Amino acid sequence: MELRAISRLAGATTLLAVVAQPGAAAAEDACIPGGKAQTMPETASEYAAMCLPHVGVPPTVDCGAGVRIPIHVDGVEVFESPGYRQCDTPDFKGNCNVGSRIGRVQGKAADGSPLDDVVWAYLCRSAGRDLFEKGIASVQMIGHNKTTGATCFFESPDGKGDLIQAREYLHMDERGLLAGELPGPDDEDFDKAFIPPPPGVQCVQCHQNNAFLHDPWIDGAKLPSNPSEPVLPGWVDPEAPYWVVGGTHWDMRTPYIEGNACLDCHRAPTRTARLFEAGQVHVNEFMPPRRPGSLKADYAALLACHDNGPENTPGCDWVVPPGGGCPGGIVAGADQGGEGARVPTGRVKEGN
Repeated sequence: MELRAISRLAGATTLLAVVAQPGAAAAEDACIPGGKAQTMPETASEYAAMCLPHVGVPPTVDCGAGVRIPIHVDGVEVFESPGYRQCDTPDFKGNCNVGSRIGRVQGKAADGSPLDDVVWAYLCRSAGRDLFEKGIASVQMIGHNKTTGATCFFESPDGKGDLIQAREYLHMDERGLLAGELPGPDDEDFDKAFIPPPPGVQCVQCHQNNAFLHDPWIDGAKLPSNPSEPVLPGWVDPEAPYWVVGGTHWDMRTPYIEGNACLDCHRAPTRTARLFEAGQVHVNEFMPPRRPGSLKADYAALLACHDNGPENTPGCDWVVPPGGGCPGGIVAGADQGGEGARVPTGRVKEGN
C-alpha cells in the first residue's frame, strides 16, 4: 500500500465518532467488542481507518479477476439469464442472472505484510445484461479476522450526490460477465465508489451467524486452485468469534436450543433462513450438506423460536457470539436489551 494511502487511513482516525452503546452503562458486567462502543462513520476511508487494526487494508476490487458464479439449467451452464427461478440454483432472491463474480483476497497490513488470519471476499453482483445497460450492478466486500471475529462490510453506493455507482467502473466482457476495477483505498475516489453500512442498516440481518453468507448459488464458484472448495470462505464452528467493527450496537442474537442438531456445526441463522424461504430457496433442500432435509424437525424448532421469541418458547434462549474480547453466550431473557442489542446488557449465562 502506498505511503499516501497509509497517511489517509491514519489521518482519518481522528474523524471517527465514538458514542456510548445504548444501555451499556446500566450493566457493570456488559462487554463491548473491541473494548469501546463505536458507530459507523460516514465515509469508506474513515471506516477503513477504523477497520485497519482489525482486518488490515481493504483490497482493490478487480471484478475481472474474480471467479464467475455459474448459472446452470438442467446441469448445463448458460451464458444468458434464463429468467426468474429458471435455473438449477437461484440466488436467495430467486434470481438466475448471469454475470456475477466473486473473489477471495489474503488480508494484508498497511506495510503490505500478510495477515494470515484475515481474509477478504468481494462480490460483483450482476442483475443481468439488460439491467446493466440501465446502470444496475453492485459490488460488496467483507473483511474477516477468523481469530478475533472482527468483520467489516463495504458496499458500492446507489449513486446519490457525489457518490458513484459501481456501474461507472464496470463493463460486461464477451461472455457477459462483470469486469473492471474499482478504486482502492489509496485512490482519492475510494469514498465515491464505496460506503460503510448506512444508518439504519445492519448487515447482520442477513449475515447473521457469521461473516460469509452461503447458499448453493454463491458456492457454485470454486477456487481455481482447489475445485472442491468454494471461493467464499467458510469456517464451520458454532463457537467461532464474530463481531462487526463499528456495529457494536448491532443485533447479533441467534436462537439456541440445547441438543438441537443444527447447532452442532454453526449458530442458527434464522433471519437469513426466512429470507431464503421468501425467495423460495428452501434450506431443507441443501442442508445439512450430506443429508439434505434430515434435520427438518430441528430446523423447524429454531424457526419457531425465532418467530415466537425465546420468551415464548420453553427451552430456547438468545445467544450472542464471542469476539472482540467478549465471551458471548446465552443472554438472560430479561436482560436482552431489546432489538439492536449486539452484546448482553445484563448478565451472560454459561456460554454455548
